[in-house]
Amino acid sequence: MLATVPAGARKSTTGPRDLQTAVVQASADIESARTSGDPRYLGYAQAALAPWWNAKDAPLPVILLRAQIHQHNHSFEAALADLDHALVLDPRNPQARLTRAAIQQVQGNYTAAAADCRSLALLVEPLVTADCMSRVSSHRGAARGAYRKLLAMRDRAAGMEPRLRREIELTLADISMRIGEIETARLHFDQALTATDADAYTLLTFADFLLEQREYRQVVELFERYPDYADLLLRAALASRAINAANAGQLSQRLREQYAAHQRRGDFVPSRDYARFLLDIEGKASAALDAALFNWKSQREPADALIVVRAAIATGQPAAAAPVVTFVREQGLEDVRLLPLLSHILPERRT
Repeated sequence: MLATVPAGARKSTTGPRDLQTAVVQASADIESARTSGDPRYLGYAQAALAPWWNAKDAPLPVILLRAQIHQHNHSFEAALADLDHALVLDPRNPQARLTRAAIQQVQGNYTAAAADCRSLALLVEPLVTADCMSRVSSHRGAARGAYRKLLAMRDRAAGMEPRLRREIELTLADISMRIGEIETARLHFDQALTATDADAYTLLTFADFLLEQREYRQVVELFERYPDYADLLLRAALASRAINAANAGQLSQRLREQYAAHQRRGDFVPSRDYARFLLDIEGKASAALDAALFNWKSQREPADALIVVRAAIATGQPAAAAPVVTFVREQGLEDVRLLPLLSHILPERRT
């Protein structure tokens, strides 16, 4: 793992002028953003690539890094355009395939994601391909089979690189949660957390798991251990409210100020977490539904579906969740958190 530069340490946003130095610096910044969850590092990375940022004929390493920055910023169409271009330049580039598959999965384009996963077969080690395919197929009505196949391959693997081990365990944990195998999911989270140093995504998904199990004090303790991870603030605020902690109001106010500051910058886009904030902290169900539906246009993961359905029920407008119902039925999505709610908001199809 590349070293993390302390937040705010940069004195200049002017990037290097030579390509090799710029690529090394931007790569380090993107890794720091992934590890810390601090979006400022993405700005540093973009600054490093400034001489080539808007160039249509940018070198391949720049195109790949630019796509990752767009991906982190949820500018998925821009990321996909860069990745499509990268694969024209280098059809066998595994990073481009992996990143494009991840974005296609987030957007619910599972057929396209599966095609990219299959293209990895001769480019990367088998576990990477298996992890990619398992993520996709587990969202298309084959969750238990995907879990068994990936688990078997993990158990046969020897000398797995720690970062890959973490990714495999997170995939297994996610599938386990969605099929209702809670203690199995917990074991996989434990493995993921010990595979490498803490990173923002692992902490975030683990905190959500603890919230769903109503293990609120553990969420608060997690935030106290990692107070610099911004995305944990929402989870800590929700947990503190649930147990009537003395600092619950203070945490909620920090969230309000955080979102207000983001909105003032002019680049604010409603997200799944913002919809959760509106619904569960502010009690503004109608605004939460608007935010959740806006987010649904570009992100269609199970958690995105869940907040749409919850907000639709809270507003008394179950029909607003119709796009989610259609998507879940068409894909055969399995999720024990979601399906009971869906059965209550719209009638079953008649045959």
